[in-house]
Amino acid sequence: MGGECQSYGTNTSYLVWQRIWQDFFELTPMMSVEEQIAHVGELLGQINPGLLPRLPLLGSILRLSIPDNELTQSFDAQLRKVSLESLLVECLRARAKDTAVLIVLEDCHWLDPLSFELLEAIVRSIADRPILLVLAVRSPDLGRVQSAGFRQLPNFSEIRLNEFTPEEAEHLMALKMEQLTQAKIKIPRLLRDKIMERAAGNPFYIEELLNYLQSQSAIAGQTLQDLDLPTSLHSLILSRIDQLTESQRNTIKVASVIGRLFRAAMLWGAYPPLGQPHQVKADLEALEQLDLTPQDTPEPELAYLFKNVVTQEVAYESLPFATRAMLHDLIGQYIEKHYAHALSQYVGLLAYHYGRSDNETKKREYLLKAGEAAQAEYANEASIEYFRRVLPLLPEPERAAVMRKLGSVLELVGQWDEASELYMQGLQLAQKHHNQQEEAWCQAAQAELLRKRGRFEEATKYLEEARFTFEKLEDESGVAQAYHSAGTLAAQQGQYEKARTLYEQSLALRRELGQPASIAALLSNLAIIARFQGDLLESRRLNEEALEIRRQVGDRRTIANSLNNLGNAVRNLGDLARARDHLEEALQLQREVGDRWAIANSLNNLGNVVRDQSDFETAHQLYIESLTINHEFGDQRAIAYVLEDMAALAAAQNETRVALQLVGATQTLRKTIGSPLSAAEQSQLETRLATVLNHEDAETYLEQGRQRTLADAIDFALGQ
Repeated sequence: MGGECQSYGTNTSYLVWQRIWQDFFELTPMMSVEEQIAHVGELLGQINPGLLPRLPLLGSILRLSIPDNELTQSFDAQLRKVSLESLLVECLRARAKDTAVLIVLEDCHWLDPLSFELLEAIVRSIADRPILLVLAVRSPDLGRVQSAGFRQLPNFSEIRLNEFTPEEAEHLMALKMEQLTQAKIKIPRLLRDKIMERAAGNPFYIEELLNYLQSQSAIAGQTLQDLDLPTSLHSLILSRIDQLTESQRNTIKVASVIGRLFRAAMLWGAYPPLGQPHQVKADLEALEQLDLTPQDTPEPELAYLFKNVVTQEVAYESLPFATRAMLHDLIGQYIEKHYAHALSQYVGLLAYHYGRSDNETKKREYLLKAGEAAQAEYANEASIEYFRRVLPLLPEPERAAVMRKLGSVLELVGQWDEASELYMQGLQLAQKHHNQQEEAWCQAAQAELLRKRGRFEEATKYLEEARFTFEKLEDESGVAQAYHSAGTLAAQQGQYEKARTLYEQSLALRRELGQPASIAALLSNLAIIARFQGDLLESRRLNEEALEIRRQVGDRRTIANSLNNLGNAVRNLGDLARARDHLEEALQLQREVGDRWAIANSLNNLGNVVRDQSDFETAHQLYIESLTINHEFGDQRAIAYVLEDMAALAAAQNETRVALQLVGATQTLRKTIGSPLSAAEQSQLETRLATVLNHEDAETYLEQGRQRTLADAIDFALGQ
């Protein structure tokens, strides 16, 4: 299976993967949307019936409008992304049980952010499967692939395509001449030398020179001394385009505006002056014969592909700026008209074309929509770029809300200084234009960011101002949010009684407003406060109330969170059997949702309970799976906790050497990442290790563990 990145798709989510997964699920253009959805569901059921509830997530990567169901409608942007990645990984691994799989991704220098992150998720999971991923990347512009973490994996290989040697160049020329003339013709030595000197080992340049000479009928060689070859690849391609008929030139130039891959129907549909469909098809057939744009897909989805991206770039650059802008506008209009039934799937493409047009209204509209769509998909890098581009195009009174949106995405990716500056600029604009609602939300956003930075006094000031404005506007939802944020702020400072009061004030408002999801979240927070204050029974009661509400709402992810919290609370009360029931149900739900981070956490928690029940074999299996997932994600802090829990398991089984080497390895790991155990955690660990810490060789085993690398420690743990 294979897909191509496109120059216009650097921010179009999953663009390179769309054809790959359409082929994977055996979808064809002849199927109706309903038939395609039913077919994908059937194949998912064959792979694993438990995956069926996540079918709607595939809509974004298959370009299908699949309505959300009870499970997926509650997913936020981050969970949708994570769950989709795990779903696709499981499907691919299942397919590879029966057959080897080859996936080719072309032009990865144009890889969009979500496609790259899906690539990383797949790469982490294929070492034990017959799966080969081939990424083709143009060297001068490697982009994000150059610094990808998977380059350090043992199953990664890089093949650099260097310039052809003289022998390779001669062989290519012989093959090309046979293709052009249908006969074995020996090129004169003088001409071969001229071509090799000019092409400098570039195979595409060699091919294009021979194409050019063939069209000039200059290969016969009578005037080789005077033969004038184009001085650069750019001028060579331009010369070839200039030799075309007028209609062929127009066709290839309009095609270059669409992209490297283009549908024939879009040519005559977007730009009627090219002629009737039969005329455009004739031109395309001629361009194919000239080895410029070979056919990619036959009728009824007739599409062509520029053989080399350089050809597309030269054709595009030969157009005047005004003509490019006009064509981008017309292509945008064509897409709006012909894909009106599924326009949400083309927002990124419309942003690309209108963004390069002079249609300012459409440019603003689709850059903003593309930013919001990318934000909803957790495509943070793309969202940031779209919002940044649209901001200067917006009327000043409309900028504050977009500044806040951009700030929230920047906050997610850790660019806190810029996010803070945007919140303040948005606040000033909102005040200037007397938009009190937006003013309050900007203050609340700034307060939340200041809380994360530990600047508690400033955060409190902004929150109080926001709450005052919300109260003045009689915006009870805003007031409730301000109380909620203030409660979290107090809890972070250890002011648990104040936090409880603020959470309860927010809870009362949320109950009045009838907002069950927020009510459950506040109850969970209050349960945490109760646990911190030592009231374990109250913590259990609050968690149970939150769980009951979340069951009524039907949000599996939050149900699992409550079950996980309740399981830990019950475990602290000594009821291991009930704790195990809660954690097993939480794990089952997490598997349905597909959030592998949460799965790893639930596995670890459940392993601890099962270990305390002396079910050592089951505990070991749970720890192994948790460690494997955390290792895939590279979460070193989580790995440290799992290794320590596995050490406690080994100690319970009187495996002294194993227990102490694992502890020694985690001591080195925690020192490396700067994440020591708290005093309470250290005391609990020492209690569980008491029987082995007194062993006569304890220090020797600990030191042996300290000398292990992280990779070695993980292999050691997995091998036990």
